Order: sequence, then structure tokens, then C-alpha cells
Amino acid sequence: MNDDANYGCTIIIPTYNRPRYLKRILSYYNGYAGNYKIIVADSSSNKNKKLNDRVIASLSNLNILYLNNYSSEINMYHKVVDSINYVDTKYCLLCADDDFVTPNGISQSVDFLEKNPDFAVAHGYYIRFHLKTDKKGKQHFCWIPIYLQKSNTSPDPKLRLYSNIAKFNPPFYAVHTTACLEMIFKESINYTCDPRFDELLLSALPSIYGKMKRLNVFYAAREDIPTSGKYTYETLEDYIKEGTYAEKYDKFRDCLATHLSKMSPLDAKESKKVVDDAMSAHMKRKYLTVKMIEVLDYLRLPDWLDGGIRALYRRLFVPKMPTDEDIHPSYYDDFNKIRLHVLSFSKK
Repeated sequence: MNDDANYGCTIIIPTYNRPRYLKRILSYYNGYAGNYKIIVADSSSNKNKKLNDRVIASLSNLNILYLNNYSSEINMYHKVVDSINYVDTKYCLLCADDDFVTPNGISQSVDFLEKNPDFAVAHGYYIRFHLKTDKKGKQHFCWIPIYLQKSNTSPDPKLRLYSNIAKFNPPFYAVHTTACLEMIFKESINYTCDPRFDELLLSALPSIYGKMKRLNVFYAAREDIPTSGKYTYETLEDYIKEGTYAEKYDKFRDCLATHLSKMSPLDAKESKKVVDDAMSAHMKRKYLTVKMIEVLDYLRLPDWLDGGIRALYRRLFVPKMPTDEDIHPSYYDDFNKIRLHVLSFSKK
């Protein structure tokens, strides 16, 4: 690992009333001798801020800027935009307080972006994990691979944007240039007001400005747990049912079309058509599973036929739960450090 690469990168960790998770992620980074800067953007209650302050003070190996003046009512994206003002490195990334982004993944991503300025973001391979307790009381680290899409390297911003939306290749936690991350969050605040289109916009906007690289490195582990936030997130399908989809989508499309027309020969109308086509493909792909299940439930086929169709679908489209032995050998050290850290921390 090129240790020096991480000095040009800042990790922003937004946190809200999860002191135990913040302690877990910071103690993980504390084992890597502080080859990067960390900003903790805290909008917790005063009680939890005091707990977080004590944890941060105890981790002498880390270079942490603790921003604790945020109200518990602040929107998370506004908090991120403000915290970016304190970043003084060329690159930065977000890491949720319940997730992990590996120092090796950060280092390789920074290295790659330095050498390839036509790329907007870089990251690697992700897993989602949870802990499961067996009948004997032993905890197991269970995981599946997620975000399996390949790099998005077309020289044409139109094709990159279409691919990103249609296949939804989310680089939300990837390494960005600081200027890019600041721009996309400000645009999200200006053009969207809901988590679903926020998520899509933050993923799609960078693809207009550069290629997106998925490196052969174990990059991040995301925990599958209930949110501690105060928001209940609706789906795009919910917006359609309640009649708010069109208004939300128009703002989202206007933002992307404005940027695409700046970075390509397309005019505003042509750019909107690209977004429309990509979003149509996204919706068809996203709700294929839901619609198939609804159809099978409606048809009430004989058990042998219904079960066979569902089993075939699971084999084709649903990743099986792997074991630790299934992890790629080159990823194992980074994977195992997170696995052992999570299991050890759960016993404290």
C-alpha cells in the first residue's frame, strides 16, 4: 500500500446519535496509524456529543477534526456541504458511521485518480454484512457482495450518464475530488428534496464530468441495520402512487440535463431525452423483481411450478450468502480485519 497517498484524502463521517458505531469505525481507523484526515460531522444530542468527544480525545493516532456545532434538526446533506468547507485535501470521501471504507481502498483510489485525471471517481468492491447469532449463542459475520457493476469508462458523457442511471452504479462512498463532492451535494440541495432522487443525483452527476473506475480492491463494507435517523424513506414507486413523482423528477432531470448540455454537444431538449431514456430503463430494471413476485402471487400456480420458478429466479438474480472462504484471496486481509473488528466490538 502506498501510505503517502492517503495524506491527500479526507474521510468525512456524518454521525447522528450512534456513539457506539462512531467509536467502532474510529477505533478501526486508529489501527492504521492515521494516514489520512478525518472529519466527524456530529448532529447528535448533547449527551451523545459528550460521549463522542471523549472517544475522539482517546484516539491519539488519528488526525480528527470534530465538528459538533450542528443542530439535531439539520438536514444531513446540508451538514455534509458545510463539513466540506473544512477539507484541505485534494480528495475526500464519505463514510457512514456504521460502515467501513478500507485504507487500502482509499489509497489505491487516490493513486489512480492522481494518475488518471479523466476519471471523476474511483472505488472498488463492496459487501453488505450483518451479525447472526446461532442456537449456541455464537455470532457469525454474514455477508453478500453488492454494487457489482463494472467501471463506467466511455469517453462520451451521454453514454456514461445513461449507463449510471439505467444500471444504477452508485459511487456514493467512492473517492472524489473535493471540488466534485462539494458540487454534487450543493446541486442535490438545490434540485432535490427527497432521499431517492438525492441518491440518484449524487451517483449520476459525477459521471457527466469524468469516467468512473472500479479498482480490483476490497473497498467497503456496509452494515445492514435499521437507520438511526429520523426520516422514513419512501420509494420512487411511492412517489408515483401519491402523485408527487412528476414534480420531483422534473427538478432532477433539469439538473442533469443542464450539466450534460454543458459537457456535451447536446442541447437542453436532447439532454432531457437522455435522462428520460435512462430513467425508463432504471425503473424497468428496479421493479422487475417486485413485479415478478406480484405476478406469481396473483397467478397462484401449483406449488411445484410456483416453487420452481421462484427457485430459478433466485439462482439467476439473487446472490447466495457466501462464506469467508469465498472471499477473493487478494481481498482477504482487509476483509478479515473488518470481520474480526466487528465481531470483537459486538462483545464489548
